[in-house]
Amino acid sequence: MINDCRELGPAPPPASRSSWNLLAENAQLRRLCAQAKDLAARHELALREGDHRIKNSLQIVASLMSVQERRETNPIAQHALRAATARIQAVASIHDALQLTGGGDDVNVGALIETMCGSLQSMAGDPEAVQVIVDAEFIHAPIALAQPMVLAVNELVVNALRHAFPNGRCGAVSVNIARDGGELRIVVADDGVGLPPGYQDGLGFGMKLVRMMVAKVGGVLRVESQAGARFILTAPLPSLF
Repeated sequence: MINDCRELGPAPPPASRSSWNLLAENAQLRRLCAQAKDLAARHELALREGDHRIKNSLQIVASLMSVQERRETNPIAQHALRAATARIQAVASIHDALQLTGGGDDVNVGALIETMCGSLQSMAGDPEAVQVIVDAEFIHAPIALAQPMVLAVNELVVNALRHAFPNGRCGAVSVNIARDGGELRIVVADDGVGLPPGYQDGLGFGMKLVRMMVAKVGGVLRVESQAGARFILTAPLPSLF
């Protein structure tokens, strides 16, 4: 046993042992970092795949509802199906945006609403009769803020397209997205017939959903009716955004 130890050579001095320990610890840290990066990459891929599958599933549901809408002869049922389809497509667009971020937890609210309004324009029919115009400042916001605000805007635009331009009236629905200090400010306005007399809180499901979404993010909704209808949504942006 003594001979075997001699063959290994003399023990390194204390300073050498300390250097060897540092090298070993450094190698171990490198291995741990590589493992963590690999795990993060797998997690990101799983998130993107999940968002992709959810988006596809929602789009299939929206397509089936559109088919059912075309078969319906009852105008009330047609509107209900059209509104539900728009809501589903809005949620699908959010998952599409999340997929493009590579697994991040924030999205470009302006770009997302712009894309969504393009889809709503196509659902509205003749773009020469009623236009949906978006003026968007591209603002990144966490998904917890973006999702409720996008759904609220979806409801307001759908309501305007349905109620603001009766009997073939022409006009436009405008959506403005901007940063106002530390807040996200979104204005949805139209130049249609305006809100009905005595309108206050709006008792329909759509407006209830708008108020619920705005309240969810600690926001404020203001309603005006001058030369059409005007809805102003504000919500605090996190300091990192």
